[in-house]
Amino acid sequence: MWVFVYKFDTNGYLIKHKARICVCGDLQPPDHRDNYAATLATHTFRALMAITATFDLEAYQLDAVSAFTNSKLDEIVYCEFPEGFQ
Repeated sequence: MWVFVYKFDTNGYLIKHKARICVCGDLQPPDHRDNYAATLATHTFRALMAITATFDLEAYQLDAVSAFTNSKLDEIVYCEFPEGFQ
């Protein structure tokens, strides 16, 4: 499917646009190699920070470059180009 992104300046004028093609990974059957990008809910984060503050614990922040995995595939993957692709 096509995914379009438009960026506007503070006055509402279009300054940048991008188009990319995404393969619908949600349509593939699940298997034992599924990868998930875990995210932390706001209320869970607030609860953890409250516990940290209450018990005077030390907290560390770690940043990841990307939450998604880029792994090599063991099989060939086929996909069709969407309408409008040249």
